[in-house]
Amino acid sequence: MIGGRDDARPATGRERLAPVAGVALLSLTIVLVAVGVVLLFFGGGFGRIVWGLPGVPGLWALGFSLAGYPITRRHPANPVGWCLMVAGVTAGVNLLGLVSADPEGPALLLVSAWAISVGALSSAVVLFPSGSPPSRWWWAQLLLLWGCGLLVYFSNPFEEAGGFIGPLGWLDPLAVPVGIVFQLSLAAGFFSLVVRWRRSGAVERLQLKWVVYGVLLVGTTALIAETAIPNLAPGWHLPATVALSIVILAVPVTMGVAMLRYRLYDIDLVINRTLVYGALTVTLALVYLAVVVSMQYAFRVVTGEGSQLVIVASTLGIAALFNPLRRRIQGFVDRLFYRRRYDAAKTLGNFSARLRDETDLDALADDLVTVVRQTMQPERVSLWLRRSKDGGKPGG
Repeated sequence: MIGGRDDARPATGRERLAPVAGVALLSLTIVLVAVGVVLLFFGGGFGRIVWGLPGVPGLWALGFSLAGYPITRRHPANPVGWCLMVAGVTAGVNLLGLVSADPEGPALLLVSAWAISVGALSSAVVLFPSGSPPSRWWWAQLLLLWGCGLLVYFSNPFEEAGGFIGPLGWLDPLAVPVGIVFQLSLAAGFFSLVVRWRRSGAVERLQLKWVVYGVLLVGTTALIAETAIPNLAPGWHLPATVALSIVILAVPVTMGVAMLRYRLYDIDLVINRTLVYGALTVTLALVYLAVVVSMQYAFRVVTGEGSQLVIVASTLGIAALFNPLRRRIQGFVDRLFYRRRYDAAKTLGNFSARLRDETDLDALADDLVTVVRQTMQPERVSLWLRRSKDGGKPGG
C-alpha cells in the first residue's frame, strides 16, 4: 500500500537527490514541448501528426510529467512516478521528431521515442502502486517489453513494411514480429491489474479502483472514437479523436490520485456517475437520431421536403425525457452493480415509511434492530433506551 509518508525516517542520499531530479525532468519536458510547439507553428511541421491532430504528444508529455512529479516528491523510492516522468520526457522528444523539417537521419530516433514513452507508461501500470510487479513472473513481461521496445526504437516509424535504422538493417525480417510482440506486451501490462487485484488488501483495492477506472475509460472512449464513430457518424470522428487524446491522460492522472489522494474522493461514486451519465448520453443520442431520422423521412414522403419543426420538437422531447430516463438508468445501475447498497437504501426507505406511522415503541425498536442487521451486517446488535426520569417507559 502506498498512500502515506513516514516523516520520522531520515532521508537517504538518493531521496535527497530525488527533488532535484524531478524538477530537472519536469523542466526538460516543458522545454521540449515549448520548442516543439514553436517548430510546429512556425516551422511548418504539420506533415507528421498523431491521429490527424498536431501537438498531441506535447499534451501527453505534460500530462504524464505533471502526474508523475508529485509522486516522485512523495514517494521518491517508488519507480511508478519516475516511469511516468520518463514517459513524459520521451513524449516531448517524440514531438520534436514529428515537427522536424527532416524526416530522415537523426530525426527518426526522435520520432521513435514513442516506443520508450508507451513502454514507460505500461511499466508504471505493472509496478503500481507498490513499486514492484504483482509476482516474479511479471519481471519476465517487463524484460520482454523493454527488449522489444529497444528494437522498435531503432525501427523506421515511417516504413509500413517494417525495417531497422542503420547497421540493424540485417534484422529487417524481424521488424514485424517484434512490433507485434511489443504491442502484446503493452496490452499484457494492463492485465497485471487483474492479478494484483486478486492478491490485494482493502486499501490497495481502493487504489486499484482508480487506475482500473482510468484504463476502462480510455478503452471505452477508444472503442467509440475509433470504431463506432467512423462507421456511424464520420463527421464526428475528429472531435471524438480530440476527446480520446485528452481521455488518455486519465491513466496517469488516476495513478497520481490513487497514490496521493485516494482517501479524499469516493471512487465508487465517480464510477456510478460515469456509468449513469454515459449510458444516459448514449441512450438520448440514439433516441434523438431515431426520432429525427424517422420523422424527417415521414415528412419527405408526405410533403416532399424536411421540416425544422421535427428537430425542435425532438429537442424538447429529449429535454423532457432527461430526468425520468436518468432515474431509471440510475436504478438499473444500482441494482446491477451496487446491489448491496441498493438493497440497503431500499430497506432504509421502507423503514422511514413505517417510522411515520408506527406508534408502538417495542415494534419500532425491533424494526430498528432488523434494519441495522440488514444494512450494516454487524456481528452483534444491541439497543439501549434511556428510561424517563419518572421511571416510566423509555423516553427523552
